Amino acid sequence: MDGEERTALNDKEMLFTLLTAIVKKENGEIRISEEEMDSVVKTDMVMMYYDKANKEIILSLHLLNGPADDQVF
Repeated sequence: MDGEERTALNDKEMLFTLLTAIVKKENGEIRISEEEMDSVVKTDMVMMYYDKANKEIILSLHLLNGPADDQVF
């Protein structure tokens, strides 16, 4: 997938692409327990940043401080 294809993704497609990339990064399997699922509450928020210098998407449960702050999308 190239940048043009990524740009054309809708929210649902982007979510599944991100999940697939994360699972592939972890050797094809991630296990999430019921306890971990139950620990997620409505006030939990995932922030998504783009680091242009490293060409990386950053997912974080908190606001970042530093160069990536200027690269939020």
